Amino acid sequence: MQLAISMLFLCLPALVNRAPMVFPDTRAYFLGGHAAVEKVLALFARHTGNGGDAALQSTIQNARGVRSAFYSLFTYIPTILASTWLVILLQAVIVALLLRLTFALARPGEDGWRTTGRIILLALATTVSWATSYIMPDIFTGVMALAIILTFVYWQQLSRVTAWLLFAAIAGGVVMHMINLPVALGLLLAGCFLRRRELWRYRYAATSVAGAVVVGVAAMLVVGVVGFKQWTLAPQAPPFLTARSIVDGPGKLYLREHCPAVGLAMCRHLDTLDESNTDFLWGPDGAYSRMSPEERAQVRAEDKRLFIAAAREHLPMQLSAMLRHAATQLVLFGVNEYLIPSWAEHTADDMTIHEQSETTWHTVASVVVYLVVAAALGWMILNWRRLTPSQRQFCILAGAAVLLEAAAGGISEPTPRYEARVIWLLPLAALVSWPRTKSSRETVKIVPVEAGEVASSA
Repeated sequence: MQLAISMLFLCLPALVNRAPMVFPDTRAYFLGGHAAVEKVLALFARHTGNGGDAALQSTIQNARGVRSAFYSLFTYIPTILASTWLVILLQAVIVALLLRLTFALARPGEDGWRTTGRIILLALATTVSWATSYIMPDIFTGVMALAIILTFVYWQQLSRVTAWLLFAAIAGGVVMHMINLPVALGLLLAGCFLRRRELWRYRYAATSVAGAVVVGVAAMLVVGVVGFKQWTLAPQAPPFLTARSIVDGPGKLYLREHCPAVGLAMCRHLDTLDESNTDFLWGPDGAYSRMSPEERAQVRAEDKRLFIAAAREHLPMQLSAMLRHAATQLVLFGVNEYLIPSWAEHTADDMTIHEQSETTWHTVASVVVYLVVAAALGWMILNWRRLTPSQRQFCILAGAAVLLEAAAGGISEPTPRYEARVIWLLPLAALVSWPRTKSSRETVKIVPVEAGEVASSA
């Protein structure tokens, strides 16, 4: 019962919307899932001698951009089997179970209804319910980060089953979006630093997190090799660094100064250097869209080369732009991109996205989110000396996740939903550290928390 109520409030924005919220990229994930299923079926048919996959392989190789195959399948299969509602219900149950586990570890012996009340408060006042109700992989950045935090902070309290489930949550989070890998690596380093004086005691916690990251990387490599015949973590990834470098200035200056001598494919498109980042990559008339598949492949192959060369020649400009973007991203976490109304209609092999523009109440909801985050930060700072070591570690790692996500904004376009993926970890840290009431302030024997206990009242 309590688990169901937690899930209900985590899906509240979707219930208000009367449909799971969607974004234009939701269609790309759906199509990617369809392509992945077709690829698996084609491989099976080839293995059994019933056909080949030449046409499908050609389509995949000529794709303008490929999202995570894992979240694509996570979107496509439930949608085809039932509806888009099943996608966010799966997200809600994952988040609800992880939050209940968090409070069971951080506040052992506390009444289950108090835990449910805290989850309801998080759902109403932070971005966690918005990300959960959204058919995008955003929520899995926070899920992965929280699983890493629990592993480092509460390793001594974990049962073997719970430790393995957190391992799965970390590995699963890593594969859902490319940005999750650097966030996971950063949190691994931060966790090891926090435990540096007792690292040998917590060596299995660090090994578990590192192992989960390795499993996630291996899974992404398998997709690259099997699906695209490339040893890469991000097959067919658009030239994000090229676009960023051009818009920030260094790439534009470098190309104008050195073309055509450097022999880069972008030298043939000097007339497009004033396009915005979004238009360059995704606009129907943007430079990348107008290129042939062969030329897009060449631009992708030269992506890092151009970025590094331009940054070397114009380092102050590039560093200034990256710091500016990261600082902007750090304070940009409203709910403006979680559009209500928005919904999707789908067939077996395609999806249509319907969405309307931002409304005034999105701004009001964003103000609430900002006030709650500010209050959580203020409370943690004012009460820092009163917190236990484990509470401080939780707060530090939650803050590290927020900073790492902002740092990723240094090489991307600052966008509210990027930071909204993880900003809810700060109010969660405050709730985890909140003093117990007199009625619940009893001495509780710390025993390993079994995964089944978390949902025992459901």
